[in-house]
Amino acid sequence: MFKECHKCERGLECKDDYATLKPGYWWKWRNDSYKDRYTEFLRNLLASSPVLDAASVQYPHPMPKPYKCPIEGSCKGGLDSPCRNGYEGPLCGVCSSGYYRQLQICEPCPSKKWIVGQLSIITAVVLIIFAGLAWNSRRNTKTARARPFVDVLMSKVKIVIGFYQVTYGLLQTFSYIEWPESLEVIGKYSGILQFDLLQIAPIQCLFPGLHVDAFGNLFATMAINAAVIGLCSLAYVVRKLHIIRNPTLTREERSTKFSETKEFVYRNAFFFLYIMYLGTCSKTASVLPLVCRKLCRDDKDESCDLYLKTDYSIQCYVSMYNQLLVVAFISTAYVLALPIASFIALWRQRRDLLTTRDTKIPQGAGGGTEITSGLRFLFENYNPRTWYWELVEMSRKVILTSGLILVGQESRSYIGLAWVMAGMYGMLFSWMRPIGDLTENRLMTVSLAVTVVNLGIGAVSRIPAENLPSSIDPYLDAVIFKGLIIGANTLVIALPIGKTNFH
Repeated sequence: MFKECHKCERGLECKDDYATLKPGYWWKWRNDSYKDRYTEFLRNLLASSPVLDAASVQYPHPMPKPYKCPIEGSCKGGLDSPCRNGYEGPLCGVCSSGYYRQLQICEPCPSKKWIVGQLSIITAVVLIIFAGLAWNSRRNTKTARARPFVDVLMSKVKIVIGFYQVTYGLLQTFSYIEWPESLEVIGKYSGILQFDLLQIAPIQCLFPGLHVDAFGNLFATMAINAAVIGLCSLAYVVRKLHIIRNPTLTREERSTKFSETKEFVYRNAFFFLYIMYLGTCSKTASVLPLVCRKLCRDDKDESCDLYLKTDYSIQCYVSMYNQLLVVAFISTAYVLALPIASFIALWRQRRDLLTTRDTKIPQGAGGGTEITSGLRFLFENYNPRTWYWELVEMSRKVILTSGLILVGQESRSYIGLAWVMAGMYGMLFSWMRPIGDLTENRLMTVSLAVTVVNLGIGAVSRIPAENLPSSIDPYLDAVIFKGLIIGANTLVIALPIGKTNFH
């Protein structure tokens, strides 16, 4: 009926000389007239007494090109390829009103009480960290004891936060994999450590009808970074005015307090920018042109559109996208400048790092020592010869969570590549042993090992785009597998808690 024989492409259900779209796939007709003509063709073909003239028994136009949907159950298939409730747009990859994205899946909006509760927890954590840093700063002015308790605690917290941020980033990057449900739950709550306010408190849930796309998430992240810098600068100005207006202080005391204030501001600013860094990198990578995907209406590739793979509501290379891309390039400059500036600051003070890492840097010494002391959390738990290792660690996190977004495809080879990279880095870490404290070194080793385990789980899990059955036994996935996942991923946070209790 099509004049010649055509191959039944993947995603098509072919029978009785016609083809329809399978569930889990999406297509778009070049125009409504083509779809109407094909509908009339099918109606006549299935009729008990069909019309047999050439115009009625032949479909002269190309068929739409089927695409596998990122979320297998979001596309219903059929001629119109409708989306399941909660999904819309190209490849049914956009969340409808009343839904928000959670690890690429559109979930119904939570209650406002739940959102307020999560925000309260985040606020409490931030205040505790601020209070700990303030207490640590005051304690350091009174004693030169090596590695105060708060420094030791923050070093462990840094490792734990980094591990769960990487876990969340991996699940986001390889969202096309059917991860076990237990690991998705861990990843969901790991996202809180990204301090992604639009994920914790989705605006579209608080204000129905308002849609926040990938660029909106990037703007919000940049605004939070700017707010951290602005608040720390404001705190410094207020504190400086208070010191200047205090008539009881001598010139030397004022100089010392200015230095202490600078150190405290630098420490808080750099620490929170460090926590936000991975989220900023991933959101920047998710809107760059390298992440655009071509979707064509048929095999002739004459009518195609480009969409962001991370947000199919954004069409690439249109005027609005090109304008917003300027902000993405500014953010790219920021994510490159922050580690470079940190490295330069530490490089200039590398001699001080070797001589004063276990003692208090003299206040008021000038010469950039406040910046070095503010960046202390980056190097104080490493050996003197590996003072730079936190920047190496940061590079590993960025590559695993953001770098693969730019080059990754829906293929098992890319998670295999990440698996090999994680394993090789673990071997390098074990060989170099950059962390001086034995407990922290073990904690970091365990976190790297669990990351390799998680990637191994992803490597043997099912990828719907491959249209292959899972290689995991259902009983194993239901019992032993879930126990392995929960046990491994909670071990990272259990180690420092248990060690603290024993001490």
